Amino acid sequence: MAEQKTLTTIFESNKSVLKERLEGLSLPSDASKIQKIINDYLNEMFNNEGEFRQNLTQSEDYILQAALSLLNAQQSMIKEMAPIVAPQQPKLEPVSQPAFSGLKKEKYPYALGGTAIGGSVGGLLLGTWGAVFGAIAGTAIVLYYASNQTTSAPQRKGLGEKPLLQQPKLNVDAFLAIVKNICGSVDSLIDTFRAQINRVVNKYESQEKPTLEKEYRFLLESVQSLIGYKRAHHEDEKFIRKIQERIEDMAESLDNYNLEVEDYTEEHRNWFDMIENPNVSAGTQVLPAIVKNGNVVLKGRLFVPAINS
Repeated sequence: MAEQKTLTTIFESNKSVLKERLEGLSLPSDASKIQKIINDYLNEMFNNEGEFRQNLTQSEDYILQAALSLLNAQQSMIKEMAPIVAPQQPKLEPVSQPAFSGLKKEKYPYALGGTAIGGSVGGLLLGTWGAVFGAIAGTAIVLYYASNQTTSAPQRKGLGEKPLLQQPKLNVDAFLAIVKNICGSVDSLIDTFRAQINRVVNKYESQEKPTLEKEYRFLLESVQSLIGYKRAHHEDEKFIRKIQERIEDMAESLDNYNLEVEDYTEEHRNWFDMIENPNVSAGTQVLPAIVKNGNVVLKGRLFVPAINS
């Protein structure tokens, strides 16, 4: 049995190429570049898996909008919950300063500002899936950055100088593990959506379907009576009158379903379709209207003289 294609398996399919592209980059200075690399890679891999995309065509907008909302919320929560610290003021004496940790909002670069940038740009370029790819990349960067807040001790050049913070190289394996987990979360959302749809379909299919003999028994009996009389008494001299009676009985049987058979009147002309016919000189009803609770459910038909006749 072939392996089911998911966003995670697509991400994993050529990860070595992605790893090579990310080597040597740092955060936060290379955040926008990292986001673009992830975005482009996912789009490239996604387009190579046309079957996966086709399977989501009918409902992907609903799924992806939900995914975008969740990723946006995750980014916002991480940035608000991460410790925020102010830079330490340099002391006058040339002593070593202790290392500090914290995620400064002013240091959120391009992608760390949230998916309002990453998601919308991706969406403009690649459609709804592109917005999700941008959100995945942005969320991965925020998660990685928040989990690696401890910086090296600031290096002092001299009295009164501001400390210079080192930016360690990106731990590519750790970062890609975060991206993979986010892809897995989107896959889980898709699976949940599909499961709910299947539950609705299965529930509907398991229900007993309405049948003519159970739901419309009175109408069926009237049809039976009409056909039965025609076959048994078609040579009877009272045949026409009896048939007419049974037809009216059939019309009355519709009362059991709150349906009425209405003939044409000017008051209810909107219950009828007007059809031009060169063979009539005045309005001629062809079919009555079927009405339920004052609303037409089956329009009648009226032949009217042709305008040019």
